[in-house]
Amino acid sequence: MESKMAREAAYQLLEKNIIDTIHEWQVKLGYTEEMIRIYYNRDSLEHLVKLPLPTVVEAKAFLIEWRETAEHFGKIRLSNKEERFCIGIPAEGTKYIYELKKRSTFLIDLMKILKESDCTIEHVMEVFKKQSEDIICEHVEGEEFDYVIYYADETMDAFRYCFSFGEMGAFYHRFSAYDFETIH
Repeated sequence: MESKMAREAAYQLLEKNIIDTIHEWQVKLGYTEEMIRIYYNRDSLEHLVKLPLPTVVEAKAFLIEWRETAEHFGKIRLSNKEERFCIGIPAEGTKYIYELKKRSTFLIDLMKILKESDCTIEHVMEVFKKQSEDIICEHVEGEEFDYVIYYADETMDAFRYCFSFGEMGAFYHRFSAYDFETIH
């Protein structure tokens, strides 16, 4: 069994991922004070929190324990269908996240630059470099995406941002490192 410190670190990793995911949706779609549901496959959850959660029962127990540490989100709803888990963050929690992240400009700047008709990978990289010069940009051959960009220091932002540029403009998808590796 893992240590209490490892468990608390895992709770923090999950909370950070939930906050970052909901913040991205709020930037993309606009803020509304309503419940938002996030879905995790058991294996993705296991890699995200860096704890062994080899069974549905263990993953469910972890989420129930985590919910007790996340009272600031309000009454979180948990459910699952086989190995797919749903975490429902209530309106109170989405408001908390909005207030917490409303001064964060990275995603706002990224959305703004992607809307420009002449957006290039160089423009996108400028947005990333405002946070840190230490980014990794890789050209992806023969894939759905043209480029993947991420920070060398995952504590800044652990996501892989995958960009495509074409006649329809520029767009991106964001994945956890694990999920990116499973689709790539």
